[in-house]
Parts: sequence; structure tokens; C-alpha cells
Amino acid sequence: LLAAGFGQPRYNTAATRSGVAKDQSSSGYAEEHRAAEAEAKQNEAEAKQAGDCRLAYQREQGALAKLADRPRATRSYPIVFEPLSALGDQLAKLRKVGRCVVVSNDIVGPLYAEKVLASLERAGWKPEYVELRDGEENKTAETYLGLVNKLLDLQVDRKTPVIAVGGGVTTDIVGFAAATTLRGLPFANVPTTLLAQVDASVGGKTGVNTTHGKNLLGAFWQPFLVHVAVETLASLSDAEFRCGLGEVIKHAVLEETPDPSDAAKLVPSTEFMEWLEANSGPLTKREPQALSHTIRRCCEIKAGVVSADETESGKRALLNLGHTVGHAIEAVVGFGGLRHGEAVAMGTIAETQLAVIRGACSDSGLPDRIANLTRALGLPTGLADLDLDALETASYADKKREDAVISVTLPFAIGDVRLVKIAPSDLRPAFERLSLNAVACSPSKSDQATFQGAAQKPLSQQPPAPAPPSSSSNSFASNSNPNSGNFVVDGRTTTRVRQPPGGASSITFG
Repeated sequence: LLAAGFGQPRYNTAATRSGVAKDQSSSGYAEEHRAAEAEAKQNEAEAKQAGDCRLAYQREQGALAKLADRPRATRSYPIVFEPLSALGDQLAKLRKVGRCVVVSNDIVGPLYAEKVLASLERAGWKPEYVELRDGEENKTAETYLGLVNKLLDLQVDRKTPVIAVGGGVTTDIVGFAAATTLRGLPFANVPTTLLAQVDASVGGKTGVNTTHGKNLLGAFWQPFLVHVAVETLASLSDAEFRCGLGEVIKHAVLEETPDPSDAAKLVPSTEFMEWLEANSGPLTKREPQALSHTIRRCCEIKAGVVSADETESGKRALLNLGHTVGHAIEAVVGFGGLRHGEAVAMGTIAETQLAVIRGACSDSGLPDRIANLTRALGLPTGLADLDLDALETASYADKKREDAVISVTLPFAIGDVRLVKIAPSDLRPAFERLSLNAVACSPSKSDQATFQGAAQKPLSQQPPAPAPPSSSSNSFASNSNPNSGNFVVDGRTTTRVRQPPGGASSITFG
């Protein structure tokens, strides 16, 4: 304001008044006097306005300084290890008891929905229940929109908790629906698979797959509670249990620990890797103590990374170890043709081998060390007959890509993992590693379909997906739409949200 001239006199009123006083008898005195007085009042008003603006500015800067000094609010949340029967009471500690919506899937729901709903009702909650189709092939925009519309049908408000009960596919879809319905609903995760308990349910990443790749439509939305009930792992198939072990290996490679001489500094640690190597037997046998230690340690490692970088603008990207190659495999094989943890395990080995080839990792034996642990935990280390050109093309859909460069996570050593910018074509050696490792781990008979046939065919050889449904996806979950329907579970009316035939029309499933 001062620079623009506001508050500055247009002429010297004191000199004018002095001149006027010498000739008060002048015939123009009255008119000039009134003009001078008006000018003086205008100048005073402008000066006051400028002063008020300066004062307001000073007050604003002071307030901003105080705000900057104030500790920032955190979106921290508890990860509790309790049985399902304690869920209702845990929720009541964190939210006002009232209506809530439980969302599960058609595999987990029949096993645990009644126990979850009974726990909620004992604590005074009034739960609604929605069931989705399980499976990576159902992690689509159509399923997401169906759930959003069902939540709106149930007339939720911004204080209605949404509780996801299931594996990573379910927690991802439910979290995304909660993040976007009414611009944000509180939600809690009750992970029931090993993969979800050690990784997917922690950190606030939510989303669904698209025709362009995995998890490309989503949001960061933190749960207010993660309730880990280890009892649910008893019902997992061996193949699904092993799927979670792929993410466990990733966390072992990422492990850091406080420096003994400086607690604020983190240094690489091989402790968890060594523990896994020594306890692979008890872990694969699902011994309770081994399971509990594994899940807790993975949650601690991931929470330490996420708390420093919630939205993946820096260090959190390291949690994508194994995922650049892993997501490319899933895209080529077809979502649902290969379990996510299996792809991540193979991707971790391949990306470590790439680090050795590029000279980033000086330990040439590290890829084999990780591969040996992978085999010990019953996971595949590679796939034969993969289309390397298709894998390279799929890597362009990586969420970390910037123009023609992607950021891949490379282990320089255990506990020392860094982001390196490379061209997708530079991933070729990592993809070649998959074929070299293909025969290193034989799948069980129950898993032959995962690793043979369609799972190994390039996209060009796979059959086309069914045509998309003619009905609008926006009305997908309404009770009048054939893709949803009411059914009764032990006398309780619930709603099953069904995936339209074929899912997203241009995705081919293995």
C-alpha cells in the first residue's frame, strides 16, 4: 500500500494553511479552506487504512509463525492383535457407538461374518453387512462403484465407520470406497490373510486395478484401526498363506534398526532375514509364536517407513521393492492369474539381480540368498515362457514413471535399499532372471493352474475377455439392479454386491 502511494499527502497541507492564513480576507478563502480540510481528512483516512493493513499483515504473520511452530496433527492409528470377538470393544474405544457397515467377501464372509457382527452387536453397534466377490480379477472400478452406491443406499454419513474384513483385495477396495464416499468415511481394517496382515492393511494405500495396470485408481486414506486376528490364518489355503510370505521376504530385505550410538539414525539390519532363514520351518507350519513375531515385525518395519512418508513422496517408495517387476508380471499374466505375493517374491529376486548387474550391489550372492529363502518358504522364484517385450511394455504403466524413466527399488545390501531411475528397457536383465529361475521351485499340484497354461501365455495368446455388461455401472449396486441382491444369513438380511461378468472388458484373466 505504501509503495502504491496510499497514505502519502498529495500536497503539503501545512504550507497551504500557512499561505491561507496570510490572506484570510481573500474572496476564495472559504472555498479553498473547505478543499484543504477535505484533503486533510482524506489523507488521514488513507493513512489509517494503510496502518490498519500493516497491522493486519503483522498479525497474520504472527499467527502463521505460531501455526508453523505448532506440532502437526498426525493420523496415527493403533494396530492391535486381538481375537475377532474383541473387535466391537476395540472400535468403541475409538468411535462413538452407533451404525456401522461391515464389508467382506464371499470367501471370508461365510467363515467370519457372524463372529464379527456378533462382536459388534455385543458392544452396542448396529451393523449393516455387504459382501463382495473375492479375487484380484474383481478388484475393478465396477466393483468399487458398486460398493460406493451400496454405501449411499444405506444412507451412511461421515461418521459411519466402514469395516473391511478380508484380504488385501477387500481392504484395498473398501478403503478406496471409504476415501471417496461423501469425500471421506472413517474405516477400519480387519485383515484375514497373511499378506493383508503384514502389508496391505497398514499404510493407507487403497485402490483398484484398471485396464492399464494394477492399483492405478486409488487414494491414500488411513484407517483409524487395524485389528489383526491371527486366528483367521488357520483357514487360509497353503497357496494363499504362501502368498503373504512374499511380502514378508520384502520386509526382511528392507529392515533397518536404530544406530546404537545415535537412536535417531537408522542403519541396515539383517536380524529379521537371519530369523526367517532359521525359522522358515515353524513359519510355514503356521506355529503361533512364529506367526505372531513375523506379523509384528513386518508391521513395525512398514510403520517406520510410512510414518516418515505417508504419501510416497520419498522413502515410502522403498516399500515397492519387488513390485516394479512384480506388477509387470501380473499385468502380462493377467490379474488373478498369479497371486500378488508370488509376483512380489519373484520381483524381489529379479530386482536384486539387477542391482548386482548394474554394480549397485557388491554382494553377488545376495540374489541367491533371497532365492533360497523364497524356496524355503514354498514360493516360486521365476516363470518360464514370459514375453519379455510384453513385460517391458507393461513396466511403462508403473506409477513411479516420469516421462520415459521409472524409479525402481534396488537393494544395495540387506537394509540398504535405494531408488534408482532407469529406462524400462533397462529392466530386461531382471525379466530374463525370471526365466532362469523358472524351474527352481516346483509348485504343488493344487497350484499347477497358477503357473502353467494361461499363466504363462503372453497377452497376445490369451482369449478375449467377455463383453462388458450393458447396464450402467453407476446403478450396479442398487437393489433393483440384477448385479446386486438381498439374501439371508442366519436370519439377518444382507446384500451381496456382485461383479459384472468379465470385469473390466479389456483385461484378460489367466
